[in-house]
Amino acid sequence: MSDTVEKSIFWIVEVFLFITACMFAIGGINLQDKAIQAAHRSTELEERRLFTDLKDKGEETYTGAEVLMSLYHIHELGADISVSGTYFSRNTEVEKMDTSMISLRQTYQVDYIYDSSGALQTIVFSRG
Repeated sequence: MSDTVEKSIFWIVEVFLFITACMFAIGGINLQDKAIQAAHRSTELEERRLFTDLKDKGEETYTGAEVLMSLYHIHELGADISVSGTYFSRNTEVEKMDTSMISLRQTYQVDYIYDSSGALQTIVFSRG
């Protein structure tokens, strides 16, 4: 009789462990489902704030202040700059440049001139 009781106890323990494992698995699956739903809701809310505009804006333009900053960084740009017909060489010292003709509130259209190897040679700003 003790053999039968021992087998019954092992069987009950095995069933109890199986039920416990199933409960943990169901809990894990529910937790993963909630996490996925929260991530989905978060993504939906973020996407409502995104606005995509595929319209062509036309010419690339800069303000006079941006043109002036380009002149200030002429050595880092490694290109010559022309502003409304006034030419600034990349070798010119920034302190010696006469930038009085640049209106900070004016809008300038920009064109880029590249050499045959594709390196930027000159940036041309013209009043727009």
